Amino acid sequence: MSNYKLVFHINENDRWPFTLRSVRNFVRSDASNRAVVVANGGAVRSFSQLEADPNRMARIRGLEAEGVDFVVCEVALDERQVKVELIPDYVRVVDAGIVEIARLQAEGYGYVKA
Repeated sequence: MSNYKLVFHINENDRWPFTLRSVRNFVRSDASNRAVVVANGGAVRSFSQLEADPNRMARIRGLEAEGVDFVVCEVALDERQVKVELIPDYVRVVDAGIVEIARLQAEGYGYVKA
């Protein structure tokens, strides 16, 4: 068993396909692996009504069902005028994504810039 823990940091909306593939490959390589995806910057646009991609959201939901935690930065949501109410209940909203990344690294998570 590997017991690896990674935080995947995504801040560009067009990087979601790559990020989701990487996360899927990581968690499926060993059931003991743990992953958290922290979205800030432009990546939060995927949660807006105008830019939400149903296939992408289904992939996010599927990975969440496999134990992946998804976190969204409230500052980035505010800056892009994406309402917190649009965020699915299985995605956690934090005050600042960068602080969440630092916290996870302090807990022993490795960092992957996706």
